[in-house]
Amino acid sequence: MANTAEVTREQLAGGIRAMGVRPGDLLLVHSSLSSFGRMAGGAEAAARALVDAVRPDGTAFVPVFYWGDEPFDPETTPSHVGAITEAFRKLPGARRSLCPSHSVCGIGPAAAEMFAGHDRAHPFGEGSPLWRLLERNCHVLLIGCDHRSSSMIHVAEEKEGVRYLDRQRTVLVRTEDGARQVTLRRPGCSRGFGAVDAPMRAAGMISESAVGPSRLLLMKAHDLVETARAILKEDPAGLLCGLDDCEGCREARRMIGEA
Repeated sequence: MANTAEVTREQLAGGIRAMGVRPGDLLLVHSSLSSFGRMAGGAEAAARALVDAVRPDGTAFVPVFYWGDEPFDPETTPSHVGAITEAFRKLPGARRSLCPSHSVCGIGPAAAEMFAGHDRAHPFGEGSPLWRLLERNCHVLLIGCDHRSSSMIHVAEEKEGVRYLDRQRTVLVRTEDGARQVTLRRPGCSRGFGAVDAPMRAAGMISESAVGPSRLLLMKAHDLVETARAILKEDPAGLLCGLDDCEGCREARRMIGEA
């Protein structure tokens, strides 16, 4: 019989704590609301649980990426990466970084420090929130998803200076009198990021648990990024996907070959 019990906010926060996350920690979370089957209180309860897990002195972070056509406004532009991230963005006390394509939201005392100057940095480059979270060796938590959702791996691409990071995109940012264009570095495809899983598991770098039907994977940012960097050192195309419909990865391989 299928599990129809609701998962509660308290169960999720407790499950995260049981994996080793402590009050005062920095926690970067990627998530899938549907992985719970039924979440009491919906996406907002799940978002609040992430904050509960690191309170009172910790800070929880989620991606709130946006790829729409309307100009980016940090106060109103929605997240395009899941219901929990959008609910998190709307919680009292949430701060948002100012990158118009790959902004991050945080709740807790470290958010302002992590977000300063993101509008002047590459989305995942030096000075970005995830680069700074790596420097602090934050926890990376995957809730109901796998490494293909793990944006911290993009920092490894930046650290290794892979050739395909030279690609750019132009986006709009809202201003008082309309909008202005901004040119940003375009990160690589993430559908090949599962390549980090086997070596990390072999090295005992991943903790795994479950809350209701949702699988949780917890790791440290340094372990994740260094594993990804080792793959890229051996093969600069090692994190690209091989899917037939991915023109981005075909272009990336061409750029690597030309270099």
